[in-house]
Amino acid sequence: MKKLFVIGLFLISVASFAQRRGVEPRVIPAGQEIELKDNKFYINNEQIPSYEIKNYLKANDFKAYSLFNKSKNKSVLGGFFLGLGSALIIGDAVKAAVSDVDYPTAMSYIGGGLVGTSIFVLKGKKQKMRDAIDTYNNGLKTTSQTETTIDFVANNNGVGLRLTF
Repeated sequence: MKKLFVIGLFLISVASFAQRRGVEPRVIPAGQEIELKDNKFYINNEQIPSYEIKNYLKANDFKAYSLFNKSKNKSVLGGFFLGLGSALIIGDAVKAAVSDVDYPTAMSYIGGGLVGTSIFVLKGKKQKMRDAIDTYNNGLKTTSQTETTIDFVANNNGVGLRLTF
């Protein structure tokens, strides 16, 4: 009974300390350009994680968000093809080394095809990421160029101020 109590207490203490602390997400300043350097995102020379950029684009610019998601999906799919193709090639080579079978079997050719496919899938991900960030940054430039003017107006209705934007 004592051992069971100690084990239970140990498991409860481990579970209580394993809980994630409530870390508030970083507030990304609105209207700031996002810079893309070496596949990392910077705002005001401060590195921002990609999941925060994703949430920020989702809330502010849907077109940039969809391009960002397409880039991430290309990365995941290309990585999957590359890993699966490499595993098939290595698995076939190990099978041939262990047993007496002809080495390049269909498994190697399928693996080679998947590796080749992954190259073409991964090829466009950087460009889509650049397009997403450029779309967001260009959207900032067009929205910040609105001109507001205040005019003093006098007509047959009276005197007043006219605000145009």
